[in-house]
Amino acid sequence: MGRPNQYYTVVEPKLEDIKALRKQGLSLEKIAQKLDLKLGHLTYYRKSFPDLDEVLNTPSEKTTKHSAEFNRQKNYNSLRSFIRTQSIPEEREEYFRLILEKADQTEVRRFKAMISDFDKQHNAKN
Repeated sequence: MGRPNQYYTVVEPKLEDIKALRKQGLSLEKIAQKLDLKLGHLTYYRKSFPDLDEVLNTPSEKTTKHSAEFNRQKNYNSLRSFIRTQSIPEEREEYFRLILEKADQTEVRRFKAMISDFDKQHNAKN
């Protein structure tokens, strides 16, 4: 009889640990080393066992945080560009209304001061 598959004795009992290591951003090579396996074996088990593949696809916290910040910045830049170049007055009014709905009184005072400064500068030019 052949020797038992290492997946069941070495990998499967440590799936939660492996998931935690992936969240920390460890590479597959480092995880294989921690399990005392060759990277090729871990890769083979990943293809053969969906549970392991799912665990190894866990995004790291760094990646998730970076991704969220990147998407936020991308969306901000896109919206800003749209407002500046393509929005019509009614759309700008709606955006402004949405901003005011979320604003607290301190922000509202700051916005009023910005509008007042803008009016003064605009009037000075004319």
